[in-house]
Amino acid sequence: MTSTKPVEEFRNGPVKAAVFEREVEGPNGEFTSQSVALQTSYTDKDGEWHNHTLTIVKKNIAKAIEVLQKAGDYCA
Repeated sequence: MTSTKPVEEFRNGPVKAAVFEREVEGPNGEFTSQSVALQTSYTDKDGEWHNHTLTIVKKNIAKAIEVLQKAGDYCA
């Protein structure tokens, strides 16, 4: 069963990570696929809310964390 609602959410200020799961058919049978939707929210100069979302599949989460940490270190 594919869920349109996240199975879990985590938030820190304007940043939210939502975990999604769906059942998919693979070469060795059915399995649960997981992904994370990372969202940032902000208001523009007119007070309008905006959301930007990036979805990352489970196998790339650690890589995304690593490059974000490196970028944060560089900007510090």
